[in-house]
Amino acid sequence: MKTVLIPTDFSEKSLQLIKNAVLHFPNESFKLVIASGYEMSLNNYNPISYSRPKLIRELADKSFYNTLSNVIQDHKNKIENVKIELYTGNTNEAFKDFIKNNAVDDAIIPENQLTQFPNKRCFDISNLIEKFSPDASRVAYQEEAVDRKAGRFSLYNLKQQFSLK
Repeated sequence: MKTVLIPTDFSEKSLQLIKNAVLHFPNESFKLVIASGYEMSLNNYNPISYSRPKLIRELADKSFYNTLSNVIQDHKNKIENVKIELYTGNTNEAFKDFIKNNAVDDAIIPENQLTQFPNKRCFDISNLIEKFSPDASRVAYQEEAVDRKAGRFSLYNLKQQFSLK
């Protein structure tokens, strides 16, 4: 089973890339790694009190988790496992290790930069993914595809991006 890496800025909009992955791999189920870059401050870093899960919970709000849950539920037959990660390195070699440690086979990345990060320490890892992932596909995604009330995405615009036969 393949592992697909998707970057996030912890916005609901960025989760649309999961739908792109489902459409991109129509005949396969996969594991999903959702990741963002995060610049660790050496001044405030304390290895004893640092908790990656706690930091992720601080960065991702309730609407992000609700939308993620809905998307996973909608595609539970395709998505086997979901992991949210932070890339905290600052070198190409560190990102290669990040790809290797997460056993990434493929990636879906947006055509444009992610910009809705919850704080200034977060950064877009799309260019790193494109450069170092074994196979990365850039896709367009549109904000109007989000049904805000349901926290779900419409497949209408997404299906136009892929030839499903």
